[in-house]
Amino acid sequence: MTTKHFSALASATARAMAAVRTEHCPAPDYRPAAPVRASMPCTRCGGVLKFNVSAEGRTSGRCSSAGCITWRDL
Repeated sequence: MTTKHFSALASATARAMAAVRTEHCPAPDYRPAAPVRASMPCTRCGGVLKFNVSAEGRTSGRCSSAGCITWRDL
């Protein structure tokens, strides 16, 4: 499935998680060189999406808009 088709079918949370992992968790380890704390435009509302990526590659994020995207890898 192409990225265009994934974006059309996936939820806003799945798109945000994929964007964070694509940028900060490169192959072959799928882990960042160091823990990451950053922000990006929200994939749902366009607000500020703050996210963390641990040294193990686990991600979490939360949009600044009430009731919008939030996730945590366990």
